[in-house]
Amino acid sequence: MCAEVPEVISVEKNKIHTTATTRSWDFLGLNYQMTGTSSGLLKGSNYGEDVIIGVVDTGIWPESRSFSDEGYGPIPSRWKGKCQLGPDWGSNNCTRKIIGARFYTAGVLDKHLKADTLSPRDRNGHGTHCASTAAGSIVEAASFNGLAEGVARGGAPRARIAVYKSGWGSGSFSTASVLAAIDDAIHDGVDVLSLSIGGRGQVAFGALHAVQKGITVVYAAGNDGPRPQTVGNISPWVITVAASKVDRSFPTVITLGNKQQIVGQSLYYQAKNSSGSSFAGLLVGQGCTADTLNGTDVRGIILFCLPLPDDARTPVSTFEYASQYVRNGGGSGLIFAQYTTDLLTVTASVACQGIACVLVDLDTGEKIIKYVGAARYTVLCSEFHQTNPCD
Repeated sequence: MCAEVPEVISVEKNKIHTTATTRSWDFLGLNYQMTGTSSGLLKGSNYGEDVIIGVVDTGIWPESRSFSDEGYGPIPSRWKGKCQLGPDWGSNNCTRKIIGARFYTAGVLDKHLKADTLSPRDRNGHGTHCASTAAGSIVEAASFNGLAEGVARGGAPRARIAVYKSGWGSGSFSTASVLAAIDDAIHDGVDVLSLSIGGRGQVAFGALHAVQKGITVVYAAGNDGPRPQTVGNISPWVITVAASKVDRSFPTVITLGNKQQIVGQSLYYQAKNSSGSSFAGLLVGQGCTADTLNGTDVRGIILFCLPLPDDARTPVSTFEYASQYVRNGGGSGLIFAQYTTDLLTVTASVACQGIACVLVDLDTGEKIIKYVGAARYTVLCSEFHQTNPCD
């Protein structure tokens, strides 16, 4: 038995784990544009020059400008890692920036492997995001279709990246794959390990092993609830980093038929050949699920979705369904009332392409409801408000 081998600390059942802003480093006082003084931490460390950061995650997208190796010198001679090839990953995908890449499948369910490719390439996006946050090269004039333009970079933009793909499909990790990745990272010679995954227990002991070898291990705190002021990863030997809200807004003006203007938030943008904004009819629905919409005609109409009376936390999946429903039905746009407007990335999803998708908070949603009432809209089938009454 493995447990009887002297080198084995413990044997435990394999478990499945899940995945847990460009302004983060400025918030920490690491603005690279303000490091002209000799006391600047970034300048003092030469922007993380030749530090090797191992990222245990869902892989990486090497073509991103965040991983350009322009201006980099030779790979540090102390590096012992490898570039593992796959059907969509060649030796040219490992560079002087991405100096190593491996992938691990032990303990991962077949359904997650089939939804991915057996290579270090990131088909999820989480690993690419985490790698660029930690060590992304400086990218000037980065934006989302012209929104939020600025400089995108990692905390240590001159650091090297070693990729250890252990997450597959929608972001499913197994204990076995993560521990194997940590073992290889220790042998390869990383200086820092990034593990932005949920869970504790066996993986935490793997991290302890890395710390004993002099490697700094950084965990995601897992502070996504269910209660405020709680974290999921509590190992005292790792650095735990909590997620926070984005300290910026993306205001989008909604003009009502009485010329009143209210503001929501969205990553919606108009294409260059767009004919511009125009008025459209407004249809109000509660829930906006398959059951409540029930084939309702939305052609040429803006759908305004309210949460169900007993559920102020309308799930993101409902937004995605509603936006796809509007798009498929020839609708003009979607206004979605939610308890928070922090979940802006959903407004940039595939389902919203071609239509305006705007998030509003519940207070703003009440203003729209008051406008609907003043316009003498009537209830349709107990679920919708529009100009024509129910039959």
